[in-house]
Amino acid sequence: MKEIFERLFSLIKKTGDKVVFYDSVKGDAYVMMRMEDYERIKENTPPGEDLTNFCVPDKIEKINQDIAMWREEVKDKVPDVFPQEAGEVPEKNEEETQFYFEPVE
Repeated sequence: MKEIFERLFSLIKKTGDKVVFYDSVKGDAYVMMRMEDYERIKENTPPGEDLTNFCVPDKIEKINQDIAMWREEVKDKVPDVFPQEAGEVPEKNEEETQFYFEPVE
């Protein structure tokens, strides 16, 4: 058993991957990862914020809030990425060809 864990530790160290252990008797799953990776995850998670306790609409609202905050951060840096506002109409430099459909009898 010790040899297996040493091989797993070596693999995690080389690849940076995570290993999932599943206890089929109890139905529990555990993740093994580098301590530095786990600490980095915990440092980047605001205290009290745990997405596992949210219901689906709350998760969607949280994601939408995060996207809105990100858009505000990068709006000035990359203005061409976002579509025009609903009321704004971009100027047309070229005349568009219009097509009309007629019923076929």
